[in-house]
Amino acid sequence: MEKKDDLQSIERIIGYHFFERQHLIRALTHPAYANELIQKNRICLTQEAYSTLGDAVLKTSLILFLMERGLQEKGAITRTKEQLEDNHSLAKIGRRMKIKRFIRLGRGEKDLWQSGEETILADTVEAIVGAIFLDSDAGLGVVRQCIGTWFEPELSQIKREDLPKKKAKLPLSSISRRARPR
Repeated sequence: MEKKDDLQSIERIIGYHFFERQHLIRALTHPAYANELIQKNRICLTQEAYSTLGDAVLKTSLILFLMERGLQEKGAITRTKEQLEDNHSLAKIGRRMKIKRFIRLGRGEKDLWQSGEETILADTVEAIVGAIFLDSDAGLGVVRQCIGTWFEPELSQIKREDLPKKKAKLPLSSISRRARPR
């Protein structure tokens, strides 16, 4: 998997060139694969920490995208964000980017791919987000650009009618009267 051509291919797919390719390799390393290497007395770090970091960065980025698209109420933002970031949606994005062939899986996971595919793809997408965040020196703007591209089909489906209706504004005179101390 660490062949230069493979790494360049996935970099093109995700739209980001890594300065430290070890971040990308780690993001693609499933825990079962690492455990197999560890049993052979080889050191191998897994995607787990990157996936945790990527989850937080993804949540923040999606909230910002939703606010930019007009969602402003906590409930609407939370509901929409949760739909965008669930395992099914993340796996769909992983399939769309065709990252499956780059994931470093253990022998057992290769055999059980169908039953665990959604979770493996979702975790890997999150780990890639975390890897980009770290590689870009915690550059939220850089990683948001990638996430925006990956999520564009889903984000473009957010329609104006899904947005909360504007509340009636009080006339300025009644607001000013309330604000004045008596």
